[in-house]
Amino acid sequence: MLITRSCRVVCAAAVFALLTIAYPSAQLPDRRTFFTFNAPVELPGVALAPGKYLFRIVNPESSTRVVQVLNADGTKSYGIFPTRAIERLDPPAEPEVRFMETPAGTPPAVKVWWHEGETYGQEFVYPKDQARRLAKSASEPVLTTQAQTTTTAQTNTPNLSRMSSSGAEKKVNHDSHEAATKATGDAVKGEPAPASLKITLIVPGQDR
Repeated sequence: MLITRSCRVVCAAAVFALLTIAYPSAQLPDRRTFFTFNAPVELPGVALAPGKYLFRIVNPESSTRVVQVLNADGTKSYGIFPTRAIERLDPPAEPEVRFMETPAGTPPAVKVWWHEGETYGQEFVYPKDQARRLAKSASEPVLTTQAQTTTTAQTNTPNLSRMSSSGAEKKVNHDSHEAATKATGDAVKGEPAPASLKITLIVPGQDR
């Protein structure tokens, strides 16, 4: 009887440990995370001044592919950004964003938002005009759209491609799975935002 009870306790503890690893307690469903940048940075169609920003998944119940970036108190939205799932070999111990290389004298551009304890992150899709400029100095292809696009709203499409520094493009299926790779690029660590933070502004018509 004691052996059976001990086994149950051990098994319950093991299950709890696995769940804790898979779903870190600090993370909310929308993965709201603060990132502080000490220099200007670029996002698709947007330039951010140095400061503290809130990244969140807009509608985690239906999709994890749409990200919103707001000011630190959640009252001003800087944009709604379609993303594509990307996998890495090693899960980060803390949430982080990684940057792609950019031309000299220009702000670094955010490539991927990685979540704490998870191997899957979200790669931002850049409008073609912006991607073409960024790709010239990037050591890795920039994720963009197959069609000509100039705005972030136009990147909400499954027809994507990766643009190399030479301007060559390789088509990418939005839902296809690519092999996991090692995370690259400079990183900025983030911190989970509290559940008590109220998001008071959502861009009308773009919250899904």
